[in-house]
Amino acid sequence: MKRRAILKSALLPAAAGFSGTLASPGTHAAERHADIVTDVLVIGGGFAGLTTALTAARSGAKVVLLERRAYTGGDGLLSAGIIASAESIVHKAQNFSGDASLEAYWRQIEAGLTDEPLSKVRDNSPMSPVYAGFMKHDPRVMKRSAEMSPEVPALLASFGIEFLPINPGQPFLLPTKPGSMSTFVKAIGVELNKLGVEVHTGARAVSLETEEDRTPGAPPDAVRVTGATAKIQEKTVRIAADAVVIASGGFIDNKDMMRRYKRVWADVPKGFSAVGEGVPDGHDGDGIRLGRLGGAAVEDMESMPKLFAAPRKGEKSASWLLFDTDTAYLVDKSGKRFCDEHASRYTGCALACLRNQIDGAYVVFDEATFTGSNAARWRYADLLAAGGLVKGETIEAAAQKVGVDPNGLRQTLEAIAADAAAGRDSAFGRKDKLFRALKGPFYISKPSYPVSFKTEGGLEVDPDFRVLRAADDSAIPGLYAAGAVCGSISTRLCDVIASGLIVGPEAAAFAASAKKVG
Repeated sequence: MKRRAILKSALLPAAAGFSGTLASPGTHAAERHADIVTDVLVIGGGFAGLTTALTAARSGAKVVLLERRAYTGGDGLLSAGIIASAESIVHKAQNFSGDASLEAYWRQIEAGLTDEPLSKVRDNSPMSPVYAGFMKHDPRVMKRSAEMSPEVPALLASFGIEFLPINPGQPFLLPTKPGSMSTFVKAIGVELNKLGVEVHTGARAVSLETEEDRTPGAPPDAVRVTGATAKIQEKTVRIAADAVVIASGGFIDNKDMMRRYKRVWADVPKGFSAVGEGVPDGHDGDGIRLGRLGGAAVEDMESMPKLFAAPRKGEKSASWLLFDTDTAYLVDKSGKRFCDEHASRYTGCALACLRNQIDGAYVVFDEATFTGSNAARWRYADLLAAGGLVKGETIEAAAQKVGVDPNGLRQTLEAIAADAAAGRDSAFGRKDKLFRALKGPFYISKPSYPVSFKTEGGLEVDPDFRVLRAADDSAIPGLYAAGAVCGSISTRLCDVIASGLIVGPEAAAFAASAKKVG
């Protein structure tokens, strides 16, 4: 038995009404009653949906894309644009000399050492032996995404996206220049237009069109997917498609699903730019609902949502992404450290706050970091001017300005200095090159708090991203999924885009074969 666990700009404008090819009487009942006929229908215009539409169209398929928002790009537009990848054209262009092989990349994923550790951070019940220490996502699907990872930076580079220098301590994290993600979406939009892809914003799929699956061996009452019914600019439209790809994202805005599946995590405030702010609406689990109505299985619905750290509304604070590149430490109000900042990154640090019931955490660094090579990237000077950072000639002076215990923080920095001189972090075992003593002047950020901004878990797929049936784990003919609506990939940009690179050609090939059969 198989494993299964129970910004706002119209970057791609809405089509006027719907300009799809009007259906003419054909061999399929779905086509005879449709308003639009296409080879591949993509539901969702985030990074997964856009990449799927692009690669399906490049494969020769006629493609229609529906996006419920007034713009495409989804949550990826908010991202800092750090792409995880095994050895790629970026590594080669920068003459990277470390081990960035696929084998090393996959070992890190298996060991839980990339971004959000699989066996640690995604564990929604940290003390439970049922969850601890093994990968909950389907490793076959994750491995397929990992193998596709080098094609992700290659795709971005083909659209003119430039990459910043790779941090030797994080060889699989490829940072792009600020603003790259919106540039990427605009560039894809231009090509989709050239390829004749119909993009409808303000468009929402309300149901799947299905017919009986007559495939030999199909379970009783099984269906194949033949299209969808949608609301496009409030007009009901029936779309016939040989392949449908659901790429509509997760369910963080669906309170009932969050309570049912995420349990304790449902109470974590939502946010991105600030607590309660910055995450666009629309993550209501529509794609998961559509798939389940077609008999789809779901998996990993109980996994932990994606965590971030954000300041209170109206305030600014330092991004915990800086732990990737700069020497800085994270402390609580008493001035004590509570995790390995560099290995945990933003998600692990946020989880440590929740586990230790820490109400707000502060980033501490020194002049060498403030004026270092990443100063422009993390905009330290702007943050200081805006009040998100405070400066003090002594650590006590800086601590008093933000309400951190001066004595506790001084003791913490003295311990770090002693450990750095001895070559070991006695508190959390850090061995990276960024672990060093701090020297004044000192800088402390205003506090940030754990927030959630995206769910993981969703429709169960196979390595070709075909959606699987709950009845017998067989693939539902004509139905695929990509991105955060899938159960067995992470929702990092690399895996979201990789899923689109995989599923686009797969869906196009299925559509072509379906026409031959028809």
